[in-house]
Amino acid sequence: MSGIPTVSVVVPLYNKRSTVERTIDSVLAQTYADFELIVVDDESTDGGAELVEAKYRDPRVRVHRQANAGPGAARNQGARLARGKFVTFLDSDDDWRPELLERAVAALEAHPECAVFTSAFYLEPAHVDRWVELRTAGYTEGVWRASSAMSRHELNHCLAAFNSCTAVYRSEVVAAYGGFYENRCTFGEDVYFWIQILLNHAFYRHMQPLAHYHMEDSELGLSARKNSVPLEPVLTEPEKVRAACPPEFRDVLELWLARHTLRAAFVQLERGDTAKATWLIEAYPRVSAWRLDYLKVRLRLAAPGPWKLARRIWRAAS
Repeated sequence: MSGIPTVSVVVPLYNKRSTVERTIDSVLAQTYADFELIVVDDESTDGGAELVEAKYRDPRVRVHRQANAGPGAARNQGARLARGKFVTFLDSDDDWRPELLERAVAALEAHPECAVFTSAFYLEPAHVDRWVELRTAGYTEGVWRASSAMSRHELNHCLAAFNSCTAVYRSEVVAAYGGFYENRCTFGEDVYFWIQILLNHAFYRHMQPLAHYHMEDSELGLSARKNSVPLEPVLTEPEKVRAACPPEFRDVLELWLARHTLRAAFVQLERGDTAKATWLIEAYPRVSAWRLDYLKVRLRLAAPGPWKLARRIWRAAS
């Protein structure tokens, strides 16, 4: 192993004492061993950082402590501390299959045109392969790059291949785009980063699951939010994303933002926040290009009672 590791693995940690061992053990079990593991403790209060320091004597593992600043800031601090040619971010409740780093390094070394490696993953605890839909829709393994002429179907699903638990980046790419959104954001800070990369670079897609993304332990997932859901920064502060967009992709970006807006509006309506849903569709007039979903949102806003009744009838019939 060289003095400077090939891969830097960043694990942001905040009150995940109960799951962080599973995460770290999966990294130490990798078939590719030339890595460093940086645990960035975001001022946890449950003793997770102390557990890591006491249990793991492997010289590749180190803990960095910082004042609480949120998951985006913790990931970015880890990236600044990273020494590797490649950097990856694994949340402290997720875990890898043993061959992830080996596959990622091989793909990125073989394809210097690719900025990122990403793979399929299992959504836990149901053990669902979320990429089945992509494979059945014709997505294939290998190098992929966005096109200004990409179909609505591709545009609709283009970010589905990204997930923090499987993406391995060239370090200079993370630095070029400033990493993840910070400002104490706890929702959507990764999408803000990914869409900039997707519009500017090729990436390598590995179609077999190499990680386990755990929703049951996530305090950030939608299932953990009983009421209000914050709006994603890619929708509230899109200026940086627009500025990074190549001219030939501007229309693609606006259509994608409109599609993402409609998804967000549906989430807000499910939580009963009509004010946020209304703001979204007014802020992004291109939502009307996605006609069917736009009409559904408008209908729900105009007639929430009949909409709920129609949904109950449809669910009963199905």
